[in-house]
Amino acid sequence: MSNDPLELISSLPLFDSLQRDDIEKIASFCSVRHHKAGDVLFYEKDTKDAIYYIIKGSVKFYKVDRFDNEIFLYKLYSNSLIFNVSKLIDSFFISCYANAEFLEDSTVLSIQSEPFREMIYSNHRLMTKILEESFKMIQQMQCIISRDVVFDGTAKVAHMLVNELETFNKLKKHEIAYMLHIQPETLSRILNKLTRNGTIEIEKNSVVILNTQELKDIYE
Repeated sequence: MSNDPLELISSLPLFDSLQRDDIEKIASFCSVRHHKAGDVLFYEKDTKDAIYYIIKGSVKFYKVDRFDNEIFLYKLYSNSLIFNVSKLIDSFFISCYANAEFLEDSTVLSIQSEPFREMIYSNHRLMTKILEESFKMIQQMQCIISRDVVFDGTAKVAHMLVNELETFNKLKKHEIAYMLHIQPETLSRILNKLTRNGTIEIEKNSVVILNTQELKDIYE
C-alpha cells in the first residue's frame, strides 16, 4: 500500500476514473486511518460529518435490541463505501443507521462529507461511481431481506456456501451461526445433512463444495 496519499486515492476503484486534479481535490479533504479488530467505527444514532471507504479489512454492522442482544445485519469488505444515501443528498451530516465494528485490522479512508457532496454534484464521473455504490447497497439490502425473511436455515447455509465460501471457511461455527441468525447446533445438523447427501465434504474443518447446483436449488 502506497504511502503517497495521491497515489493511494487514485489506486482505489471508487476513484480510478477521475482526473489528477479531481484526485488532488479529494485528497485535500480525506485522511487515512488505521483500526484494530474490535474497534468501533461508529454507533447507531451517532451523527458524523464524514463517510468512509474501506481500503483494506472488513466491518460488521449490527443493531442491539431492547434486551441488549446483538443482531447481526451484514458485513462490508475492502473497496466498499460506507454511507447513508438519503443523508448524503439531504444534508452533509451522516446519520448512522447501525453500529459498525471492525472484524480485523483495517485501513479506512475518512472523507469529509460536505465538500465530497458538492463534488459529487459537479463531477459526472464521481456521480456515476456513487450511483454504482448505491446499487450495490440496495442489492445488499435485498440479500438481507431474502436471507432473514424468506430463507430457512438450510437455505441460509447453502447461500453462504455458494457466495461466501472463503469467509465461511475462515470463521468458527458459532460466528457463522451468529451471522445467519441460527443456532450452532442447527448449523452442525445442516452441514451433516449436506455431507451425507454428497453435496459437500469437509476436509480439515473446511467445506469443499461437490455439487454447486444442488446448493443453488435449495435457495433459488
